[in-house]
Amino acid sequence: MNWNSRDDTLACLAAVTAQARALDATVTVVDNGSTDGSIAAVKQRFPEARFLPLGKNHGFTGGLAAALKRSPGRNVIFLNNDAIPEEGWLATMVAAIEGAADDVVSVGGKIVDPSGTRVDFIGGVMTFDGHAFQNAFRFPLASAQEPDAGDDLLFACGGNMISRRAALTELGGFDDDYFAYLEDVDFGWRTWIAGKRAVYEPRAVVRHKSSATSNRLGDFERGVLFERNALQTVLKNAESPRQLAATFFVFLARLRNYVAHRNPKARELTREAMTGKHKPATIDDPLTAMQFRALEWIFANESRIAAKRAAVQKTRKRGDAEIFARFPLHAVPTYPGDDALMASALLRELLPEGTVSKALTEIMRS
Repeated sequence: MNWNSRDDTLACLAAVTAQARALDATVTVVDNGSTDGSIAAVKQRFPEARFLPLGKNHGFTGGLAAALKRSPGRNVIFLNNDAIPEEGWLATMVAAIEGAADDVVSVGGKIVDPSGTRVDFIGGVMTFDGHAFQNAFRFPLASAQEPDAGDDLLFACGGNMISRRAALTELGGFDDDYFAYLEDVDFGWRTWIAGKRAVYEPRAVVRHKSSATSNRLGDFERGVLFERNALQTVLKNAESPRQLAATFFVFLARLRNYVAHRNPKARELTREAMTGKHKPATIDDPLTAMQFRALEWIFANESRIAAKRAAVQKTRKRGDAEIFARFPLHAVPTYPGDDALMASALLRELLPEGTVSKALTEIMRS
C-alpha cells in the first residue's frame, strides 16, 4: 500500500521481491493516488510487481480490498510499505499458514522497530470501548513476554499478516468503512466470534518505521478515525449490553470533558439550570470537534452499522464471555480526566465482567 511514500515503498519492495521470486509469489502494490513520483519509480524498478493505481486515497482498507479482489493466491499477505522484512520472512509466513490447523484464518508475524531491538507488535489487547494497544510497544525485545509460535492472538496486525484467502473473504475481510486504524482488531474479534482463530509466528520478522504514513494524516484526522472506528467495532461485534453502555458512557464523558475544559466560550453549557443569564456557547477547539465528527459519522451511518451488526451476530459460534476469558478486555486511562473516569462508581457498574485495569505505561512506552 503506497500513498506518497516513494522511498519507503521502494525499500520495502527491494526486500520483498527478492524473497517472492524464490517462492514464485506475486507482489501487488496498491497506490492510493500518489503524486510524489511513486508510480513511475515502482514501475521502472519493479516491473514484475502487479501495480494497482487507484487514482485517489481509498485508505488502508480500500486499498487492501482492491488488491484482494484481484489476488489469485490461496493465501494473501498484508505488509506495511514502511516495513522491511528480514531474511526468510516470506517462507516462514507461508509455512506457518500452510501448517496451521483448519480453524486458523490468519497468522500474525513479529514487528520490531528499525533497529530490531524494540517491540512494535507481538500481540495486542483491546479495551472495552473498542480501542486497542500493542503489547509491550517499544519495550526492549529481550524484556518482553513474547508468545510462542502457534499461540493464539485476539488479532493479527494488518501490517504483517498472512490469511487464507477463502476464509478471509468468507468473514468479509477488513471493513472498508474503517479507512484506516483498528480494522485488524475488528477482523480479529469477528474471526473469534465465527469460531475461528488467529495465531502468532515470531520467526516472521519485519522492521517497521511506525507511523511513517499515518503522521501525514495529522492528529485530528487520525483522531476522528480512531474514535469512530472504535465505536463501530463495539456496535458491530459486542454481545453484552453492558459493554455497549460502558462504551457510550465513556465516549460521552470524554466529550463532556473536552467541551468543558477546552472551550472557554462554551461555559454556558455547564451553567446550572435557572441561574444566571443565557449566553451563546461556541465550540472552537479542534479536539472537541474531532469527537463530535466521530459521533456524527456513527449516526449518519447508523443503518449500515446495524446491517453489519446483524451479519456479524449471525456468524456467532463463540460468546464474548468465552473470547474475553481468553483475551481480557482492558480499561486503560489515556485521555485527560480518564483516571477519575475509570474509577467512577457508575462506570464500574457498567464495565463488562473481567475487565482488567492497567496504566498505559504497563502496556507501552513512548
